Amino acid sequence: MNVLIGYIQKIFALFLLLVVARQLIPNGRLKKYIYFFTELVLIIGVMQPFFSFWGDNDALLDKIRSETFTENLSEASRDISRMEYLRNDYYRREYENAAALDVKGTAEGYLEQFGFMVKQSSVELTENYEVRKIILTVAEKEARDTEGIFVEQGKAQGSQIVLDELKQKLVQYYGVKEDRIQISYGGEG
Repeated sequence: MNVLIGYIQKIFALFLLLVVARQLIPNGRLKKYIYFFTELVLIIGVMQPFFSFWGDNDALLDKIRSETFTENLSEASRDISRMEYLRNDYYRREYENAAALDVKGTAEGYLEQFGFMVKQSSVELTENYEVRKIILTVAEKEARDTEGIFVEQGKAQGSQIVLDELKQKLVQYYGVKEDRIQISYGGEG
């Protein structure tokens, strides 16, 4: 008997709440939809005891908890993947900086005899840590008259010959294709 009285009290409270909600709604185009919605809520409230015969409330709550747990687990997995990607991206940048220093040292060792220096060097790596591109900017150490091949072919042609030879040395040393090496002449340092 107490269950029936509790049920009737809940239905009456729901009915009063929906009537008050209907009165607060201004007249407008959406009024008929809101009336439909409140009637639907009232019908579901009245039919609720019959729905409990078809399904166990505890089983439904367990399914909801399980789904929430699964969703949280997949979200944590995505977060771990993002952290791993960021960590790998950080390591790749560190390797790029170290490779750029190594390329700079190799290039300066070759260019020093011709009076050049490396102004800037950078290396781009792929996700698999393979060299995607080597970029160098080369300049003269000091303004001076050049000797050897520069006298015969002119300063610009001599610079280009030295840069082409440097590119070949880098191709041999790092095993990178020639089209992945970009060397530019930046003038005097």
